Amino acid sequence: MNFFAVLNHWLHLISVVIWIGGTAFQVFVAAPFLKTGDPSYTFLKNVSKRFRHIVGPLLLVLVVTGGINFGFRRAGYDILPPGYISALGVKVFLVAIIASLYFFDLIRARQEEEPQQKFQPRSEEGPALPGFAYTRLTLIIGLVIIFLASMLRQWKF
Repeated sequence: MNFFAVLNHWLHLISVVIWIGGTAFQVFVAAPFLKTGDPSYTFLKNVSKRFRHIVGPLLLVLVVTGGINFGFRRAGYDILPPGYISALGVKVFLVAIIASLYFFDLIRARQEEEPQQKFQPRSEEGPALPGFAYTRLTLIIGLVIIFLASMLRQWKF
């Protein structure tokens, strides 16, 4: 057993748990219960903002540890099955989409924080948290990535 491989895989899994868990909390717990004028709105908006600050480093850790995991998985094999490479390619593409969503959300958040903008009350139909559409899409894509990761892990070659 290679201790570094185990440690790397563990770090990869912990990063996924924190990222998907935080995103799922925002989608299923925080956002649905917020209404206009709710005193907890500001608190949960600040929680969302803080979570946004750890997502970038988590994505970086996931990309680096994912590459290392691939190196360990590939060790000893000259060629990999084409289906494995295709599934891995889809997974990497989806990670790139999530990284793009993260950067779009950062840009949106910076624009919202500009001091010249005045407070505008939000409607009842609007999303509860800023960038909520990005958050939902990130959760859906993240769950697909986890499914692909499970599939890749069980691939025999």
